[in-house]
Amino acid sequence: MSHQPTSSYGLSNSLFVSRKAGGESIVIGGIAEDASRWTRVLTQRAAQMLWFNLTQLLFPDKSDMVTAMVMTAPLRSTDLPTITTHVTVDKLDNGNYEVTGWVGNHVWLLLLDQIEARRFWTALDIALYPVGWQGQSSNTKPS
Repeated sequence: MSHQPTSSYGLSNSLFVSRKAGGESIVIGGIAEDASRWTRVLTQRAAQMLWFNLTQLLFPDKSDMVTAMVMTAPLRSTDLPTITTHVTVDKLDNGNYEVTGWVGNHVWLLLLDQIEARRFWTALDIALYPVGWQGQSSNTKPS
């Protein structure tokens, strides 16, 4: 997989997450560094990978407990032309987070500061696990 982004949104804010009709895809979006709006469609699995990576980076002391409570989605074909099928998150030296997504051969990239990363994680958590982690009480979520 190439790491040269063909779409880069820079430091983004006002991120949102919603479940697409039918529940098999997740739509994410926000406002890019240049004030333009962007959206991406992710497979359920890519969204879970994004949530999982953010959980590990944002809540390192609780991530093992939290991630053990959730089920994962099966892999989906990588030849879908508009759906992100793989996502990674890296913590940068400046404290920001770099999110990289793959749509076939197309790569997109966005940057999140600490506050937006936490907000985004919460939105992903609600979209992916609306009743809490497999029915667990919401008071067990990391703070």
